[in-house]
Amino acid sequence: MALNRYRSRVIACLGTLCLCLLMHLPSIAQTPLPSPSSALPTQQQPFQFKSFTNPLVSQWIWLDGRSLFRLAAEGHLTERIKTVQDKLDAIQQGYLNTKDIELQVEVKTINNLPVIYINNEYLLTITALDTDLHTVEPSTLVAEITSTLKTSLQKSRAERQPGYLRQQGQIVAMIIGITLFCSVLLYFWQRRLGYSVKADSVSADATLRLPPARLWDGLQSLLGQVLSILQVSIWSFSVLLCLDRFPDTRPIKAGVLNTLSVPFTIALVGLGTYLMIRLSWAIVNRFALALAVSPFLTPIVSRRLQLRISTIAKVTKGILLPIWISTGVIVTLILFKVDVGPLLAGVGLVGVAISLASQSIIKDVINGFLVILEDQFGVGDVIQVGQYAGAVETLNLRITQIRNSEGQLITIPNSEIKIVANLSSEWSRVDLDIPVPYHANLDQMLMLIQSTAVSLSEDPDWQPHILETPQLMGVDDFDERGLIVKIWVKTQPLQQWAVSRELRRRLKLAFDDASVEIPVSQHSLWMHRE
Repeated sequence: MALNRYRSRVIACLGTLCLCLLMHLPSIAQTPLPSPSSALPTQQQPFQFKSFTNPLVSQWIWLDGRSLFRLAAEGHLTERIKTVQDKLDAIQQGYLNTKDIELQVEVKTINNLPVIYINNEYLLTITALDTDLHTVEPSTLVAEITSTLKTSLQKSRAERQPGYLRQQGQIVAMIIGITLFCSVLLYFWQRRLGYSVKADSVSADATLRLPPARLWDGLQSLLGQVLSILQVSIWSFSVLLCLDRFPDTRPIKAGVLNTLSVPFTIALVGLGTYLMIRLSWAIVNRFALALAVSPFLTPIVSRRLQLRISTIAKVTKGILLPIWISTGVIVTLILFKVDVGPLLAGVGLVGVAISLASQSIIKDVINGFLVILEDQFGVGDVIQVGQYAGAVETLNLRITQIRNSEGQLITIPNSEIKIVANLSSEWSRVDLDIPVPYHANLDQMLMLIQSTAVSLSEDPDWQPHILETPQLMGVDDFDERGLIVKIWVKTQPLQQWAVSRELRRRLKLAFDDASVEIPVSQHSLWMHRE
């Protein structure tokens, strides 16, 4: 209940903060120029736009951290922009220092080009390149620029009045208070979620009992990371909002956004890609856990199902990873206005060429898909492929990696797997041959072996590993060591080696108590003289 209250409060606070962002945070993207409020002069003759062979370059003119209008040129534009910007800053300082609040914006025609004056000071000349850039008639462009200049300068003066500054100070205090409140709520939510994540990880491991199936990327863990990112984002947006409230600090905000626009876009897409990868992995894990845990399954079937689901989950996550990364790269290129159509076509052609040149890889993928579909083996099984045997650590559509008893990691392409022996599928068996002396009482020895094996199966420490009562098969062979008695013990998968070791130990102790020596190979040597 407390967590639900925290969530509702956080949602309400975040909604308030988002509303403030929408109301006060200027757009990062460059917005079109505002339309003039007054009627525009009519043009008596239709205007002809000029066509330029060289590409136009343009830059923005700024005032108090706000973009006003763009100027164009063929080639380098730095000197013109710097000149106009310096003149506008000087005009602004003069207008702010004078007590006269009247602002005169005049347009004169010099050499058939419109020239803009502010308070009888020259600002800039509207060229044909500027008109071509905005694709409007000269009179329309001049009216838009003069209206924008007049409105912006009057607003610049109004924003430096004491009443406005006090009002913005109150807004900044409110923003900081809301940010602190949301940050504290997110902190307590994160701490409470941390305990839940630890408890969830323990229960998941205890349920699956599979090392590869650790749910480190569960939904709650993902939510914890989202909350951490949200903490940083809230403070970042709050700082930008506070900088945007005052005309003297607004250029700092504009400079930060302009400088970090490219890294911010890349980081934002990368963060979204990462979160989508984690979310898809968490959904796969949760779905796998829901399928693997069922009270109606027998222990053998349940364990085999868990192995298979765990393997399929790992393969699915391996497929989702390149898909999301490719999607993130494409989205990044689209945001930077790169034509991805020819790029995707080229990638498709390269993929076809690679597929034709790498037929062995296609065979590996097809055989790997069949291995997973037919449940020949899974991650955690002990298999033997040809002369190699070991525990499966990695299984995907391309390769299978097994770890042998010496700790060596063996990588096998799936196309090379023709015949595989699964030593841990559903159940295992101890197949033990016990030598008995020829002179011993056979019936007594059979009873001794049977009773020792049964006592092992009834031991509370070993009973979970043994599935059925041991089967004494009887005398299996005659050997130079003596009679060979065979016994079978059905065990849980991968438990046959531990059970066989314990059974040998107990049989040795039982033979010692019965004063029966385990026979060894004996040879008779006959010597004679010639």
